[in-house]
Amino acid sequence: MDGEVVDTARSQSRRQSDSARRYLDVEATTPALRSTVEFAARSVGFAIAQLNVLDEDTQYTLVNVGGPPMSTVVRADTLCDDVVRSGEPAVVAHGRIRATTRQRAMLDDNGIASYASVPLRGREGLVIGTLCLLDRTPRPLSGEQMQELEQFASVLEEQLDLHRRVGSGVTRLGRDNDIADSIADGHIVPWFQSIVDLRTEEIVGFEALARWHHPTRGMVVPADFVPFAEASELIIDVDLSVLTQAAAEMKKWHIHRPELRLTVNISGRHLAHPDGVSQLQRAIASSGVSPSSISLELTETTAVTPGPLLRRHIDDVHRLGFRVLLDDFGSGWSSLERLVTLQPDGIKIDGHLTRFIDTVAGRAMIRSLAGVAKDLDLTMIVEGIENREQADAALELGCTLAQGYLWSRPQSATAVLRTIADSSKDS
Repeated sequence: MDGEVVDTARSQSRRQSDSARRYLDVEATTPALRSTVEFAARSVGFAIAQLNVLDEDTQYTLVNVGGPPMSTVVRADTLCDDVVRSGEPAVVAHGRIRATTRQRAMLDDNGIASYASVPLRGREGLVIGTLCLLDRTPRPLSGEQMQELEQFASVLEEQLDLHRRVGSGVTRLGRDNDIADSIADGHIVPWFQSIVDLRTEEIVGFEALARWHHPTRGMVVPADFVPFAEASELIIDVDLSVLTQAAAEMKKWHIHRPELRLTVNISGRHLAHPDGVSQLQRAIASSGVSPSSISLELTETTAVTPGPLLRRHIDDVHRLGFRVLLDDFGSGWSSLERLVTLQPDGIKIDGHLTRFIDTVAGRAMIRSLAGVAKDLDLTMIVEGIENREQADAALELGCTLAQGYLWSRPQSATAVLRTIADSSKDS
């Protein structure tokens, strides 16, 4: 019976996340949405107001009035996570307290004295986000004012649904010239997440992940711009820029720990171009690092038609010394075909599969993939390890390399170099 309850909750979580994502194409600065959020804040006298949409992993702030620039944060770190889970408003204001202990603790930690959050429901009837108000000054909030906020939330629901049906007609984050200019200006940079040996939990390398230092929206994560770049040739420019910068950083790591490896995401589109391999070689030339220290994680391989050129490029990449991994392995049937046609050096187990490592089916699949990797002498890295139980299960199932929030979130180049330097002193 307990297993049935867990399965139902998981299904509901996926349905909520899928519903929320249908609202993420709405432009954050749509005038109608922004005006409604501003009026809501003004009606109760709060300084900061946000329109947030939450999928399974991330909170996306579509409208932010009065607060610092922001776009995305990890959902588990947000105040609104509980509101979406419960479907109930949360209030911490003068004379009114209706919030979880976790929410009150987070407010105290961030110096927030007043907080009110009302759930927003999507077309499917599921909570997809919040109208959230905050203030560093204690504010009174009457029952009538809460009703006003709920009315504003109803208006936002209608506006969101309208934009979902017909589109906002406003240019979104991720225009060609925005991304191209940001690459040229050095605003798209690598951050790094550690890869560890599960047997020793020692860091053996880092994956480079693109981050965009946007002039008005602050730090922008890949989910907000990489899909757009992948729909055009811009993804090649993004990848090469990140590879060049990451290789330069690895040169600094090797002063302290020369055995550390670097993995970098590379779209399969590179391999569809006659000069794709030479571009990869030129990208690391100035750093002086050896290609043998770098693994290229192939993404978007399904967008490239298999053929002689693709096969020849894989062989050329190997001859240069690069290792090739298939990224997000296990996320689709095409993964199995690519394992045969591309003959990579390793695979990266998709984090969505890792979430099922506590289930019979999930364990069976990961155990089977670990067996395939061992039989074919492939490197296998498990993504998305978030707790000790998952790490222990992965090791038991035959996995040796992993990455995830259990060990570290993505960090800036400066933070990574400091960690490496400190660890080398300790050893």
